[in-house]
Amino acid sequence: MNLFSNTLIFNSELEAQLVAEQLYNCHIEGNVLSFPIGEKRAVDLAINLAGVDLPLVEGASCLLPFPKHERECQDDDAPQIYVACLSAYNNGYLHGMWIDCTQEAEDIQEDIEWMLSWSPCRQYEACEEWAIHDFQNWHGIHLDECEGIEKLAELAQILSEHGEAYAAYYQYDSIDASVENFQEYYRGEYESEEDFVYNQLEEQGLIDQLQEMGISSIYINLEAIAHDWFIDSYYSVEESYKKVYVFSRH
Repeated sequence: MNLFSNTLIFNSELEAQLVAEQLYNCHIEGNVLSFPIGEKRAVDLAINLAGVDLPLVEGASCLLPFPKHERECQDDDAPQIYVACLSAYNNGYLHGMWIDCTQEAEDIQEDIEWMLSWSPCRQYEACEEWAIHDFQNWHGIHLDECEGIEKLAELAQILSEHGEAYAAYYQYDSIDASVENFQEYYRGEYESEEDFVYNQLEEQGLIDQLQEMGISSIYINLEAIAHDWFIDSYYSVEESYKKVYVFSRH
């Protein structure tokens, strides 16, 4: 049975030694400090007395703060990814951080490298491989574990500008889902395909013409017209109840 079942990793051997000097029951090796579970409060006090930075806890979720530029501009609603160190993951540790992808690609890469530099496995092996283990605020778009950084940055910037409508377009046709194509083919948000048809007839003045002739718009078979239009000229992507995005096919 291992008496020292809790492990902390400090920034340097000196920091580990400063903390160890405040304790009676611990084991130190380099910048790694091990201690029994029952000594947790004593260790917390020793860290405060030594005045060192918060260490890493092996086997726990990453406790690292975001880099300074992340803390200053982090938007909780921005498209984000949780990037994990694969060396740590393969050795039974959870180590990673959430990254805002509305940054430039080189800034995302810098954040990943910063996270890897603090991996609990860095003292045993090179920690260079990473993977996306979670993501949020991508409006339904699925990301692969090894999604390219350039693609992530570009996609996040577009989503920040165009939101759910672009996400719907991307999911329908991710191959040709450029900003230019989206702006050319997007026709707007409507309650239904029939609502889109009515809006188009109204913009063209046909509804007013019928009313001038004493014919109510209730006699227009919007469902039939929508059926024809959305076979050849348009398509829609349903986002939720009474919310569809309409795109032109040509």
